[in-house]
Amino acid sequence: MEFAIVDTKAGSFGFVAHDRQLVATYLPDKKDRVKKRVRREWPDAKENSSLMPGFRKRVSDYFSGKQTSFDVRLDLSDVPPFRRKVLEQCRRIPYGKTASYQDLARAAGNVNAARAVGSAMAHNPLPLVVPCHRVLRADGSIGGFSSPSGVAEKKRMLRLEGCDAL
Repeated sequence: MEFAIVDTKAGSFGFVAHDRQLVATYLPDKKDRVKKRVRREWPDAKENSSLMPGFRKRVSDYFSGKQTSFDVRLDLSDVPPFRRKVLEQCRRIPYGKTASYQDLARAAGNVNAARAVGSAMAHNPLPLVVPCHRVLRADGSIGGFSSPSGVAEKKRMLRLEGCDAL
């Protein structure tokens, strides 16, 4: 396991990878807080400041307001099957667009699982790459967001993408 910290206009973004596959990402915060979270959750991970340079650039570009896609390999092997389906469907939500929890439940094969989708979003190990910030309530309201800055971060990311939901 390796990790890196990317300094962006929004703060320090962290990520953990194994064999060039992402296993976790950490939305921007103060660098020392991101490092503490990574070290607490991945104590054996070694810091590598040159890890995945293409991904690092796309992260920096994203937080600079450039339209970006994250076509990197993910390791979701520790994620339960339904939750994995939800994350894979969420990953398909295009930049600047949104979907509802209900939309993701339907796409993952269980129209009645909107609450389970909400739980999957709350436990998303790869925020930004799996764009859970693009998931809203059925009525179009913002819903929750598990990040250091909470819903304010979700709104900021949606505004950065020029999302018409705001």
